Order: sequence, then structure tokens, then C-alpha cells
Amino acid sequence: MGLTRSLALGLLCALPLFNAVLAAPTLPRNDAAAPRSAIAIKLNKSTTRARSVAGADLVEDLIRKAQSGSGHAKRDVQFNVLPLITSLTPEKISDMVQRATTLDPTYEPADFSSWFRVQFSESTGDEGDAELTELLSNLAVFQEVASCQRLAHTKAPAVQPNDDPLFSTQGYLTGDGVGINAVYAWGFPGGDGAGTTIIDVEAGWKLTHEDLVAQNITLLAGMNVLDRYGANWPHGTAVLGEILMSDNTVGGVGIAHAARGHVVGIQRTNEDGGPVENEPEAIMDAASHLSPGDVMLLEMQTGDANNNLWPIEILDAQFEAIRLATAMGIVVIEPTGNGGQDMDQPVLRVGDTTARALLNRNSPDFRDSGAIMVGAGSSTLPRSRLYFSNYGNRVDVHSWGENIATSSVVAEDWSNDDTYTNFDGTSGAAPIIAGAALSIQGMVSANRGSKLTPAEMRSLITVGGTATSDPSTDRIGVQPDLRALIDGGYLQ
Repeated sequence: MGLTRSLALGLLCALPLFNAVLAAPTLPRNDAAAPRSAIAIKLNKSTTRARSVAGADLVEDLIRKAQSGSGHAKRDVQFNVLPLITSLTPEKISDMVQRATTLDPTYEPADFSSWFRVQFSESTGDEGDAELTELLSNLAVFQEVASCQRLAHTKAPAVQPNDDPLFSTQGYLTGDGVGINAVYAWGFPGGDGAGTTIIDVEAGWKLTHEDLVAQNITLLAGMNVLDRYGANWPHGTAVLGEILMSDNTVGGVGIAHAARGHVVGIQRTNEDGGPVENEPEAIMDAASHLSPGDVMLLEMQTGDANNNLWPIEILDAQFEAIRLATAMGIVVIEPTGNGGQDMDQPVLRVGDTTARALLNRNSPDFRDSGAIMVGAGSSTLPRSRLYFSNYGNRVDVHSWGENIATSSVVAEDWSNDDTYTNFDGTSGAAPIIAGAALSIQGMVSANRGSKLTPAEMRSLITVGGTATSDPSTDRIGVQPDLRALIDGGYLQ
């Protein structure tokens, strides 16, 4: 049986806060609906058929043909075809691409009008996973298809919330090779992130946490979702805390506590009211609100065909969105992911038949998004790569991936009360790097009246950094040292 489709076209405005979640902070974890299954398809407009048939109609026809050959096609599942990016008008996207082309001569403009989202009416399950995987494999053989990958497949980085306050162990703020020397940077104009802006892109946060509420962090697009597993709020709140905990008498102090913070949710509302995840749209929403020199933090990772975890940019639409952002002058911070993978090796993506070394700088398959890639190291000396951190020559820098004292919420009893935690993972290391980038931008701006480009930041943030005890084996770059940059005169 083939899939059937109800065609729904048109543009959606930026979506409001998910009021139902915020109004019910004790929401049981199993009451929240799982995101719907979805795939992203990019049409190859150089083919005769793609030039002569309307994009949505062609995608519908390709889906029907691909599904008819699937051995897993056991259900009659409704689906919609929409442009991949609906929260931004075509004119806005064109303007963003034009800005990127002007600012970055190396940027090769992406045609986002070639991307479509196929949104299925049912949530993902084991049978759905098998069906989507085979569907992607069948689609990939059509000459009209330039790319096709599963869309709503974000793997939330692991979080280990703890109910006990741990602010006294904020060692990542210190120096002497242990931390990034943030405390030293606070003694210089802009070192606390003053005059800078950051957007965190992920699933959910408690923005009213006692150590974050004074920062007036705003949701710009997407939803703020507690999550049926209770993991989103602890995770997002911990991430924000590392960077933005207020300088007050409560809890801890964020690395760039004087920076301006916003958030963008990856989850959005489908046409029938069901939830959908759309990372490329969330990344582009965030980019549309940022200026050159601002910082975007991507708290997301994705799985390959073998369920190993990789950086989100191995997926084509996500890569194109990130590359647009960096070409617009936005500093993008991206965790490597918690898969323990050697990223110099080829990755086999879901639906692909051939593995490609997309993240190996020495491979002809390599493509550079311009993002700063972050690995996870130990919190004690001698520093070493943690077992779960991905690694390779694409990794630029690392920081603590364990024992990161920060803000959080109590998730075990669903109360979502304010607390503090020891945070772990590459998703804990990435906010430390984002904080360092904000501190650097703040000091450069105070001294020069301008900010670094993404390429300048990616190069400078490594200068004078602290290597692991075995760099050739660990391959996660250095931990930034703000004092080395300040004392060396690099920020003047």
C-alpha cells in the first residue's frame, strides 16, 4: 500500500510559546506528544522534470513511487508536503542569502526553495523508523532528488541532573590550565560578555529559574517544550546557566553573564496541530535575529545509520542552514556529539548506500560549515578526551564535559523546582566555548569597536589554549585560555 497525501501549501508565521507546557509545569512526562515523523527532500532543479513540474507536486509523485517499492509499506499514512522553511518568507531568506554573499565571498549560495518537508501524520516508532529508512533509500535513486534525509531525528544530548547545588565547583571558570580563565577576563572591559548577543537553539528551558530570570531571556521562535521524558528543561536550563547565570547572591555566575540571551525552539506546530521538529528552520530563525559577530549555540546531535551519534551538520539541510549563518558573520558553536566516533572516518547516514568522510579535512568529501566544533575533555589534570566525545581533525576546541556546575531543574518528581547540577556531555562543553567566544567578542568590541568574523574567531580562540595530555590520540583540539589571549595582546 502506498502512502497518500493531503497537499497543504502556504507560509506559516513565527510560532508562539507553547502555552500549554508553561501553564502546567507538573505535566507528566508521558502526556507530551512525540514529534511526528518527517523527511527533508532537496530537488535537483537541473533535471528536465524538476524544471517542468511544480516542486510540491513532484515531491508527492516521488514519495508515491518510492513508497510503492517499500517492503515496509503496511499502513496508509497521510502526509503533507510543505516548503522546508515556512517561518521565514522567501523575501527574508533571499535577503539573508544576499547578506551572506556580501559578507563572505567564499559562500556558495544555497537554494532553500529547492528544499521541501514531507510531514507524516503519525509519530515515529520502530515500524516507522524502518519504513522511513527504506523510503529514503528508494528516493535517493531518483535523478530529481539532490538530497533526502530524515528531519525530525534530533538526539538530545545526555543530561545527568542532580538535586544538590554545586556552584562551589565551577572550576571551568578558573585558570592554571584547569578552566578557561573567565574570572581573569571579567577584569577587562567586555570580558563579561557586555555588548554581545547569543541564541541557544534546542528544545526547552526554564527561563524563570532563580539564577536566570533577571537576564530576561526571550523565546524568539519555536516552542519551549518540557518534553514527555522530562529532559528538555534540565538540559536547556543547564546550558543557559553556564553562560548566563546572573552575577548576584544566588547560585553561580555565568561565563558571559553580561551578554544578552535569547532562545529558539526546534519544535514547531504542524498544520493539524501535531508537533514537528525542524532543525534547519530553527537555525535559520535564529540567524534572522542575529547580527555579524553574534553567537549561535546549537544544542543538538543526530544519529547515523548504525545509531551512532554525530554532529547535526552531517545532514544536508542542517549543514546548509549553518553555512548560511556563518556566512552572515554569525559565530556558530556546535558540539561534536556524544557518540565516541572518530570523525575522520566515513559516516553512513540514514538512507544512504555509501559512507562519506564529511568531517575529515583531508577528504575530498569534506565540507566546511564554518562552525566551531567542540569536543569534551576531563575536568581534572592531566586533561584527556572523555570516552563519549567524538573526535578528529575537524574538532577545533574542547572544554569540560563533566562536573560542570550550573543551573537546572528537578525533573525526577516532575516538580521542575529550581536547583543546580553537575552537567555532562559535549552539550556541556559547548556552552563553555560559547561563553569564551562571547567574552572574546566583548573585549574585542570594547577595544576595536568591531567584532571578529566566524573565521577569525575560530582561529583566535585556539591561540595559547591548553592541550590534552595526548593530543595526537585525543584529537579534540585545545581548551581556550582567555588570559593567554589578553596578556598576549591578541584582543587589542
